[in-house]
Amino acid sequence: MNYDAKLDQAIARLHEEGRYRTFIDIERHKGHFPHATWKRPDGTDQPITVWCGNDYLGMGQHPAVLEAMHEAIDATGAGSGGTRNISGTTVYHKALEAELADLHGKEAALLFTSAYIANDATLSTLPKLFPGMIIYSDALNHASMIEGVRRNGGAKRIFRHNDLGHLRELLEADDPAAPKVIAFESIYSMDGDFGPIEAI
Repeated sequence: MNYDAKLDQAIARLHEEGRYRTFIDIERHKGHFPHATWKRPDGTDQPITVWCGNDYLGMGQHPAVLEAMHEAIDATGAGSGGTRNISGTTVYHKALEAELADLHGKEAALLFTSAYIANDATLSTLPKLFPGMIIYSDALNHASMIEGVRRNGGAKRIFRHNDLGHLRELLEADDPAAPKVIAFESIYSMDGDFGPIEAI
């Protein structure tokens, strides 16, 4: 088998389907959030405003955050040194988890490597802990939530985006005693819609 040819065919299919991804080189500038510079493929620079990132509030440039990062690096060096369950849980992880739990009035918090992993892990794990659980998922949920719901092996219902009437119909059609989770977003990252948190 010619592995290179197979891989080239797969990449060609991605191009044909318009699904081939290219990375955009961005240089952020301290103190100028959300402005940055796009390092174009032709070697030129173009000023841009980044609205598609995950640092919504610019906290990655906040002086208190930067100071805490410098203190941690000066005290311990860079990197965690391992995964969380082996040797990678640091005093800084624990301190941040305690602060987040306190902020939200909860007994504990758990950090994940990304929001994608948090969503996927939570929604794929809950039905395994609660047999018979049904997850009701908004049709426009983020891919991380869709993947978690898809992988959990339990029952799922997809309701039309932000359609509380459709959600109610689905809920009423199921066993009232079954454990349930309604999976939706507070702000839908792809189009900026707000989820009806209070109504749900």
